[in-house]
Amino acid sequence: MPRRVFVLAALTMVALVAFLDANDEVYIRNKEKPIKGPIAKESARGVELKTVKEPIAAEDIAEIVYDITPVTLLVGTYRPAVTAEKNYYDPDPKKEANRAAYLVEAQKKYAETLAKVQEKGAKRHIEYKIAALTARQAQDEGGDPDPALQKLIDFKSKHPNSWQLANCLRLLARLQMDQKQFKEAEATYLELAAADVSDDVKQEAELLAAQVALRAGKADVALKNLQKLMAKLPKDSKYQVRAKIAEAESLSATKKNPEAVKLLRKVLADTSDKAIKAAAYNALGACYLSTDQLKEARWEFLWVDVVYNQDKDEHARALYHLAQIFDKLGEAERAAECREQLAGDRAFLGNEYQRRAQREAPKGAP
Repeated sequence: MPRRVFVLAALTMVALVAFLDANDEVYIRNKEKPIKGPIAKESARGVELKTVKEPIAAEDIAEIVYDITPVTLLVGTYRPAVTAEKNYYDPDPKKEANRAAYLVEAQKKYAETLAKVQEKGAKRHIEYKIAALTARQAQDEGGDPDPALQKLIDFKSKHPNSWQLANCLRLLARLQMDQKQFKEAEATYLELAAADVSDDVKQEAELLAAQVALRAGKADVALKNLQKLMAKLPKDSKYQVRAKIAEAESLSATKKNPEAVKLLRKVLADTSDKAIKAAAYNALGACYLSTDQLKEARWEFLWVDVVYNQDKDEHARALYHLAQIFDKLGEAERAAECREQLAGDRAFLGNEYQRRAQREAPKGAP
């Protein structure tokens, strides 16, 4: 059989299999296999499948791979984009050499798909994927963030009731924070808090908005914002505890370390939640670090590195500060180990502390 005929036959068979298994695929966080079925409805709160009784909350969705037509576009362009993106995020060190190429391929294939796709849900999602990958490229390569910012602003303005809205606004706010656009970031978080999203997402957004002032160097303002927020949050909200941690960080920034330490010790005594413990230990480490109590700070950050490392953002923060502390304590080898883990581990992809570590790495370092 001539090679061209063989390839055509193979593609036809793949297309036929895809056609027979025509379904949208909704991937849930921390679950490997997707839920399959036609999507009946999408909103900022999530999606509803014709094959599932209960709606799927937006915050539970890791990814959706849509069924699109014609099948040649699905098989020849869209799914290769999905695969290239998956390879880009895959932490396997063997894929490191081709990492940049995977990103370029994903962007290219998504753009080709967007130009031809007709299904509204898929079209909207691919618009978001392009915006998100543009943002990731700016973060990874330290390039101009303006194209990514504009694409995210355009998406949230054009699709205010999409299931991607919360992810879009969070990513937009993080980029704005990176650019020290603090007023814009606060407005973005408040926009999320006002959107038609779950109460949990609203409360998280309000907390993040209240914390912006701390990042902007206005700890007094942040303290007032947080105290006002805690007065309105439900007592059983998990963000009450996180707000207390942020309050302690603000207290420390206003030179009230004893009050901050006391508050954080109480948080640690009252919780068994590993993510909360990680945040509290990191905040304690930062308190001690601010007064050059290096050995005390080291132990707090080590709790996160060794025991409470499940939350990758908190783990990255701990590793970053541990590297600094080990340097000051004259333990260069341990400092290098922390930096190498933080800079090279794909599990920390996109984290601000990883980007800092990569920027600060000595020339020639891995």
